[in-house]
Amino acid sequence: MRYLLFFCTLFVALQLTAQRVVVSDELPLRNDISYDVIGELKGRILLFRNRPDKFEIQAFDENMRNSWSKEIELEKRQPVVIGVNTLRDSFTIFYHHRDKGNTIIRADHFDPSANKRQTAVLKDYGFTFFTPNFHWEHSEDRSKVLIYHIDRSTFNVLVFDNASFKLLWEKSFQVDDYTEGVEQFHMLVSNEGNMYMTIEKDNVASRRDKHRFDLLTCGVGVTSVNTMSIFMQERVTYDVKFVIDNLNQRFCAGGFYFERNIERAEGYFHLSIPMNDLSNQRLRFHPFDDGFVSDLEGKEIKQNRGLLEVGIHNIILRKDGGMLIFGEENRNTTRFSSTVPRMGFDNVSRSTIDYYYNDIFAISIHPDGEEHWKKVLYKKQYSQDDDGAYSSFFLFKTPSNLRLIFNDEIKFENTVSEYLVKGTGDNERHSLLSTELLKLRLRFRDAIQISGDKMVVPSERRGQLRVAKIIL
Repeated sequence: MRYLLFFCTLFVALQLTAQRVVVSDELPLRNDISYDVIGELKGRILLFRNRPDKFEIQAFDENMRNSWSKEIELEKRQPVVIGVNTLRDSFTIFYHHRDKGNTIIRADHFDPSANKRQTAVLKDYGFTFFTPNFHWEHSEDRSKVLIYHIDRSTFNVLVFDNASFKLLWEKSFQVDDYTEGVEQFHMLVSNEGNMYMTIEKDNVASRRDKHRFDLLTCGVGVTSVNTMSIFMQERVTYDVKFVIDNLNQRFCAGGFYFERNIERAEGYFHLSIPMNDLSNQRLRFHPFDDGFVSDLEGKEIKQNRGLLEVGIHNIILRKDGGMLIFGEENRNTTRFSSTVPRMGFDNVSRSTIDYYYNDIFAISIHPDGEEHWKKVLYKKQYSQDDDGAYSSFFLFKTPSNLRLIFNDEIKFENTVSEYLVKGTGDNERHSLLSTELLKLRLRFRDAIQISGDKMVVPSERRGQLRVAKIIL
């Protein structure tokens, strides 16, 4: 969820090279309003607005003009929204509320005109002293929704079939050696409604020989939670992202690791496990070669010590069972300065946070874990005290290629560029548009792809919000 006020009805349409950009008028920002872009249903872009006193759906036409708005009623008073899930021609709002001390999860299903069609109680957790902190995940095809919360070392999980509007299964299970807030875990749900949960264990250099990921699985018709371990062969995980390959029926992961230098990623790894045979693990490690590290360091290196301050931005699955790992150099630093007013005892220390989001790198991996290609895509972004909101990039997916779209520089007058990456690793850099005279400051980290050729990007500039729809 992000924050915005109601869109104005005046818009500006712009034709820039091959891209058509439709921009809303300027609006003052208010931080007490959250929203979710539901998507494009029946030719209208729908927006869910969570306002202090009501919930509202707003619809916009193809020119982003306000088409209609409707206040919607959720089942109980003071509900708290967990998430909004979108299907092809409908959307569902998941929320929880209190009723006589009981904590209850509900789902309300709406058609493209925001008319409520169904409502269901997913779970009544009974009396609770404190309201649980609920989280949710959806499957790749968005047909299944997994909602969970943690009570000390007990995980409470339920999986809902959004297509049939039925609860598939629910389970509470305890992980005795799990320490909340210390050990990281990752939760995923497949298109079939199966849970895949991983917990990082002993991910420290001093215990590298015991470092592993415990994989916990459960699903429809399964009476107990199955557990197995994925040992990392005496390497320490620097960063990791897990994904479910629904097409090839595999549980996969891509990540970075180190062996000697705790501050640097020294290589990458690829994990692939068949869903019908979780004991058949394929885990491959590849150290970063000198040429690759030199390209990212921007200079010839005498000693390859790995990559400093990098992270996984995204993983894209290939149809053949391989994957692409997209990484990015990023860091932030805090600087302190002291100002001395007239009174000597009234010193004030102020801090400034600098955000750096620099080069992108892509690694293509074959299904057997062998490397296909590696590429470095150069960019340089710097900003201050903005939480990096205008930095990084948006990964736009098409059947023929991937488009990495980003701001060249983080400033008011800016050029928006893209890298067009093909399956062979060949890539081209293009300038898409200029924000000069348009009063745009685009937040591509918050962009949403709504079709194969359209995306919606919010813009914040000097306390004013504008929303741009870009047709590529």
